Amino acid sequence: MSKELLNKHTAGVLGAVIKQPHWKKDELSSRLRQVLDEMRHDAGSPEAYLESLLRNVTYLFENTNRAISLLKFCVEEEKFMTQESFQQAMLEVPKLVNETNFFVENMPRFKELVCKGSTIEEQVAHGELVYSDSKLVNDMVIDFIGTFLQPNNMDFMSNFMEYASDVVVDTLMQFCKTYSGLMLKELNSNEMIQK
Repeated sequence: MSKELLNKHTAGVLGAVIKQPHWKKDELSSRLRQVLDEMRHDAGSPEAYLESLLRNVTYLFENTNRAISLLKFCVEEEKFMTQESFQQAMLEVPKLVNETNFFVENMPRFKELVCKGSTIEEQVAHGELVYSDSKLVNDMVIDFIGTFLQPNNMDFMSNFMEYASDVVVDTLMQFCKTYSGLMLKELNSNEMIQK
């Protein structure tokens, strides 16, 4: 199968995913705003809030990477895991994070990405954007894989197994990042996730 067909299939599945009610603009905006408000409130200071954003971005990258590694495994082995097995494997991420020095070891890698700006206000605004983007990409990847593993979809989804796993994952991530960027641009232009 051609790369164009892979793009078309990926766009089609993600298009179906983001038509779900929880991806509607108002719902999405409300959810993001609520999470950011809770984090801001719990933090108590702009510096603590920025640290919380950094911590959450670090966690989301690990969560997304775990999901992607499971998708890669399915494509490489040319077999589907059950949705229950996928969910169980994803539950390992919070365990890993809580039972190891995960944050101490990994947060420095993301600090430069999250904490851009010359003032704390600029850093917080940028951190919120990076968090929102990471959250949307993560949620899209998880929803895509949920759709991929849905037993009723296996005939169609087996098309993805005709490609190298890296190509499938790279294509999925490109689409998720593009869609996330477009969604955030639209939400920000409407000032929907602003305070």
